[in-house]
Amino acid sequence: MRTTIKAGLLAAAVTVALVGGSAPAWAGTPGVDPSGCGTGSTPKYTDFTIGGVTMREEIRYATGCGRVGWGRLSRIAGTAGLIVTQSAWNPNGASQYGVPGTNWTYTVNANPGTEVCAGFHASSVDGLGHQTYLGWFFAGCWRAP
Repeated sequence: MRTTIKAGLLAAAVTVALVGGSAPAWAGTPGVDPSGCGTGSTPKYTDFTIGGVTMREEIRYATGCGRVGWGRLSRIAGTAGLIVTQSAWNPNGASQYGVPGTNWTYTVNANPGTEVCAGFHASSVDGLGHQTYLGWFFAGCWRAP
């Protein structure tokens, strides 16, 4: 296989890398685990009470991996068993689902003017392990500044 690199593109990439002093963080990169993106902030959150459990879905934002957003889901109160599947997305874009072993999703684009949306599906689990689907819980969208 032969690879051809156009000189202008290579020069632009080298310039970006040299100006920043290190490898650039590509703005709005989807599908990144946000745990390495800096502390981030929560510009929007929504609380849901589901079968005696209060869950908070946050829309998070950080610039450490470029301008990215993601969802983070936390139990605020209650002890009933829930199974949740959360996602974050840009309108008309692909969903990013939960990072295994965490309570957050992979990142989506949060460049200026872009909306970041989040929500989750929930099911209850009884003492015998039977699941009952409870619905979709939409936390809304936030527009990046």
